[in-house]
Amino acid sequence: MKDMLKGKIAWVTGASSGMGEATALTFGREGATVVVGGGRNVKAAEELVRQIEAEGGSARYYGALDVSDYGNIKDHVKKIMDEFGRIDILACFAGKSFDNDGLSKEEHYERTFAVNMTGTYHCCMEVFPIMKAQRAGNIIICSSNGAFNPTTPAYEYHMAKGACESLAKNLALEGAPLGIRVNCIKPGCILTKFWNELIEDEKERIAFTNKIAMKEVPLKRVGTAQDIANVALFFASELSSYVTGLCMYVGGGQGYIYSSSQSFLLSEDAQDTLPVGVR
Repeated sequence: MKDMLKGKIAWVTGASSGMGEATALTFGREGATVVVGGGRNVKAAEELVRQIEAEGGSARYYGALDVSDYGNIKDHVKKIMDEFGRIDILACFAGKSFDNDGLSKEEHYERTFAVNMTGTYHCCMEVFPIMKAQRAGNIIICSSNGAFNPTTPAYEYHMAKGACESLAKNLALEGAPLGIRVNCIKPGCILTKFWNELIEDEKERIAFTNKIAMKEVPLKRVGTAQDIANVALFFASELSSYVTGLCMYVGGGQGYIYSSSQSFLLSEDAQDTLPVGVR
């Protein structure tokens, strides 16, 4: 299909890499004007804008977006509204695990929640009143399969993502009578730069994630960023016009077919082979 989002203004946070980047590209290919909400990697965000435009799409970049900075969020929303006067789609993909950042336990907790939960909350709460005034809009929130079906403990990250699912449900309840749909994506094992931070060696990383897939994923493969972007497009478009409040697992069957007792990461034969940072 083509032009499923023609004329829409779509703000994608976390668009500098991974699932957010793939979603921004996909939205651009489908006719949306994409506002790239990238983090500290300014070069990557600027290159994404060039790529969207090279493919015939339209994109904007208003500078680095740190979703843990409420003032930064408000500034971006103001710039979008000043130029376009509306926001039709918000896709919240900004998120990060801080397991290998050398933070203290308290710093780790605070930073994880500031980016993954509070940042998502503030983005939604800044955009939601705009959509209420429009009486139309779509919000897509990215959670994690691990929030309620963890394969290994990641307390802070999974707690924050679980809160995002609750936020999606509550926004969907309020927004439904107003023409606003809110849905949530729960990625499974998706091969993005998230894994680069946990396992630096590429061959080791691919081998390890493939082992997870063979043990846990019914489709027997790891997912790609495009697998997630395709579902984001479904939620953002009229293909899902009768869907709201849904938290959808996107993990090749992982999360709702296999039980935790079949987890590769918790099996006894895996513990001694886990890379540092994944144990």
